[in-house]
This record gives sequence, C-alpha cells and structure tokens, in this order.
Amino acid sequence: MGKRDFWKAEAQADEVLAKHKISALPVDPFYIAKAEEILCEKICSSTPGVSGCLASKDNKFGIFYGDYFCSEGFCRFTVAHELAHYFLAGHWEHVFADGQTRHTSESGFSSDDPIEREADAFAAALLMPRGLFRSSCTGVQPGLTTVEVLAEKCRTSLTSTAIRYADLSEDPITIVVSKDNRVQFAFMSESLRQRRDLPPIKRDSGIPENTETSRFNKNPINVTKAKRATSFSTMDVWFDCDAKSSIMEEVRGLGSYGRTLTVLWSESSPVSEEAEEVKEDEEFENMLPSDRWRQPRKYQDE
Repeated sequence: MGKRDFWKAEAQADEVLAKHKISALPVDPFYIAKAEEILCEKICSSTPGVSGCLASKDNKFGIFYGDYFCSEGFCRFTVAHELAHYFLAGHWEHVFADGQTRHTSESGFSSDDPIEREADAFAAALLMPRGLFRSSCTGVQPGLTTVEVLAEKCRTSLTSTAIRYADLSEDPITIVVSKDNRVQFAFMSESLRQRRDLPPIKRDSGIPENTETSRFNKNPINVTKAKRATSFSTMDVWFDCDAKSSIMEEVRGLGSYGRTLTVLWSESSPVSEEAEEVKEDEEFENMLPSDRWRQPRKYQDE
C-alpha cells in the first residue's frame, strides 16, 4: 500500500463535524459514535499493545477501547481513531479484509502502518479542529504550559495535543516523546521543517547527553509521577546542525504511559550561522561608504 494523503483524513474529519453540527470545543467522539449508531464499550486490558478495536457484524459496528491507560484523553483519542476506520474511504476494505470481523489498533502515533497513521491524523483533526485549535493558540506564549491548557480545553492527551500544536503552530517548536532515553517519535513545526540545515530528529535515536530530558529519564519516578523539569539548551545539541541558538527545554513525565514529553521552543525562529553571515553581508553592502571603515576587520579587508 502506498503513501496516504493525510490531508484527506483532516478533510473527512471536518465533514463529520459539519454533519453533526459540532462547532465548539471539546469535541465528544462518544456522541458522534452514538449518533452513527456505533456501540462504544470499554474493555479490560492487561497489556498496552492494543488500544482499541473496531468490530463489524451484520452491517452493525462497535468500538471497544482498552483501559490499560486510565487517561481520559487517551480513551477519547482511541475512540476517534476507530471512528476513522469507519469514516475514511478504503479503510473498511483494509481492516476487514479476508472476511475479518474485528480490527485491533494501536493509536497514538506509534504505528508505521500508513492506514493507522492516517487514522491518527483523522482523530487529531476531529478532536482538535484546525480553526478552533488555532484560535485557542492566538496570543499565548509557546511551551509546555500552553500544551497543558489546550489539552484541558480539548479533553485530549498531552501527547496528541503537543503533536497537534507543533503541526499547526507558527512558533518554532519541536515535540519529542521518549522512553528510556530513546526517541519514540518527534514532530517539528512548519517554521522549523522549512529549515534545510535542521534535519529531523530520528525515531529510536538517543536523547542527547547533558540535556534536561536525559537527566530526567534516568530516574523512572520522574516519569511515573508525571514530574516536570525546565532548562535551557541549544539547537546544535538537539539537531545535527551548526546553529547554537538558545532554546527552552521543558520536560514532563507521562505517568502510566511510561514515556516522557519534551517541548523544545523559542520565542523567535532560531537562525543558522550561515543565514546570519548572509544577513551581515547584506547589511554591510547597504551601508554608506563613510560608515564601512567602522566595521570589524572582516569587512575592511574585503
């Protein structure tokens, strides 16, 4: 199966919201399921591998979500993820192929399956609609506190909220979810993705030493007790680049989820050293000749 166009998932989520006349936060996925005559039921789960299940019998559908993680936000996202398999074109044929009547999912941006990733994109767009979410971000300082406020407003998990925030924010922000000092996944905001000198943080790469996240993860209690930590870092520490711009590093444990959320941000977009040199050269060229002699020797010798 080829690469999926995730924008189609967001468009479908918007259609579902319009169909059910939902125009305010928080969005209730249980209400949507009930309106579509889909049974929703919590099931006891002893392992974290499966978060939800979509079942079909006699043209009737049911969603079953596990209680391994007690987070309300995680459960709501799981239900929204299973709704994606119900609403998105091509998903029925895929998840119920070969006569299957049950499809289990691992929601939460951890799957490499394009179908599951598309379902995650739908769930994020359904629970955190672009327009409503962006309007809630207007005029607020970037960072972990904003993610927490948005998560409470949308009744979504910190992880899904942080990822949605990075995806839609105009601020230079990177979200890193880690476990045992290994990157589980990372997302960069558009302003950083456009930087050719900033390669993305790779999945399963190690958390850089001498960072607050690395120190935080070495004590499991920090994670299970959902503790917080804040420090400063620089771009070159987290990214394979030459930029040494200062960035804020905010860390929070995700409790029973067993992972750590790191929010890297700055109030203005960090500039690479190469870009800074180009800017300096342009400013020098625009100076009056009488002012150039006052500049550092670098320019006087040119």
